[in-house]
Amino acid sequence: MKFTAEFTTNHLGNYNLLIKMLHKAKEAGATFVKMQKKDVNSFYSEEKLKSPYKSPYGSTYGDYRKIFEFDKIQFDMFDAECKKINMPWFTTVQDEISIDFMKDYNIDIFKVASVNAHNKNFLQKFRDSIGKEKTVVISVAGKTLKQIEETVNFFKDYNMYIQHCVAEYPCKDTNLRLGNIPILIKNFKTDKIKIGYSGHEEGILPSLAAIKLGAEVVERHFAISRDSFVHHIECSLTGEEFKDLVEKSKMKNLDPLIENLNKKAFDSHFGMTNMEESFLLNSQYGRDYIKSKYTTK
Repeated sequence: MKFTAEFTTNHLGNYNLLIKMLHKAKEAGATFVKMQKKDVNSFYSEEKLKSPYKSPYGSTYGDYRKIFEFDKIQFDMFDAECKKINMPWFTTVQDEISIDFMKDYNIDIFKVASVNAHNKNFLQKFRDSIGKEKTVVISVAGKTLKQIEETVNFFKDYNMYIQHCVAEYPCKDTNLRLGNIPILIKNFKTDKIKIGYSGHEEGILPSLAAIKLGAEVVERHFAISRDSFVHHIECSLTGEEFKDLVEKSKMKNLDPLIENLNKKAFDSHFGMTNMEESFLLNSQYGRDYIKSKYTTK
């Protein structure tokens, strides 16, 4: 069983905090740590960057989002620290500029986020930029089985992890769709393709349920503390919680731990929900947005 500690933007753009997170993730039993790389100016529209967004860093979303990106010097130092403590790392590259930025690092894994999992232009650039010896991780929130199949076929020469994911932050138990995991296993698992889970829930029980259902890697957002203004912080695990997940995953019988999980958590549905559309297509974040503006159609 493998575990990925996803650092997302929980480091707040602070390199010292990033390194503290790195060491805490290793102590917690993470198999990998994962960074993100995003060229903010090319990823977001000008309208999005100029949109009002209150934060300690300014009054627009662009002010807020740009502060979280590290430059090459900082990535070089991070890479060196990972090697020093023997912690494998990889990254989600979220735009074509970031593919070029990351491809020179000697890392074995590259991830494609759900937002790009069926973006043919991006996937072509991605595939052309990394060697077949690399492992590709793809989260598939909002994707139909046909779209997932097309993406899998596009990377037929690569070792892959296909990760079930729901683009809801935090994700309610009733919306987890964990029943997708056995279907992904049945349809896509081979010697080269493994099925995993990228969880955005609060707590660890759904992640343990994903393991029970056959997920071979679990990815969770990782934070020093949830006492933070950063988006998606609600679905992050602290070091102690991440360690608890790793330790409990070793239990021979997980049923007593997950028996009280809402039964709807095990439903199955592929394709984009209305709420996922708000994130994957409109890049809206956070519980406040969901409470104040989201309505079902």
